[in-house]
Amino acid sequence: MSNLDSILKNKYGFEDPFKPDPLAEKALPYLNNAKNLLDVGCGEGADTVFFAKKGFQVTALDNNETHLERLRAFIDDNSLTNVSILNTNVLDFQYPQNYYDVINCLLVGCCMSRNDFDKLLVTLKLTVKKGGVIIMSLRNYLDPEFKDYVSTERMIEPNTFIKREDCCKIRYYIEKNRLRECFLDFEIIYYYEGLAKDKYEKIKKHGDSYIICRKKD
Repeated sequence: MSNLDSILKNKYGFEDPFKPDPLAEKALPYLNNAKNLLDVGCGEGADTVFFAKKGFQVTALDNNETHLERLRAFIDDNSLTNVSILNTNVLDFQYPQNYYDVINCLLVGCCMSRNDFDKLLVTLKLTVKKGGVIIMSLRNYLDPEFKDYVSTERMIEPNTFIKREDCCKIRYYIEKNRLRECFLDFEIIYYYEGLAKDKYEKIKKHGDSYIICRKKD
């Protein structure tokens, strides 16, 4: 942890280093002329702050009030007036149709059942504008934890388990090629499926699926 991360942790209580996800950074060059961004499941808000500092009008959704309190404090101290924070379950939020230029939804679909992910996916496709971009990541079938769960736990839905411990109660590991197949009606700008470094370096590697895609006009 860097000295800056330690300062932020001590001041705001951030549990993890306060840095944007590499996929959010990778997506930035494809977001020219975009304005309204929805950060779905923002957590402590590192991606929210990253995009706000780049000039986006950000709406950040999460149902963890502790995380949101930390984010509010950081935003107030840094005078980021272009952020709106809402404490809500991302499955219950009333999403406006054809409204957002960008949707950032990182490691959120894997914290719900497969069935709920499918419901969220339909909603996000409707709320992004034509020509708008969706940035999404999930843990996948290659994750070491998934292999352990398959051998020891009962699935409650396909590739879905009750979590033993973690920030979420349920974990869905997306199947091979499925994230790409979910967006065949979009223009796929970037896709990756494989093993990836944990950005917080808590473990060596995760199995992850990433996509950056644009809604067709």
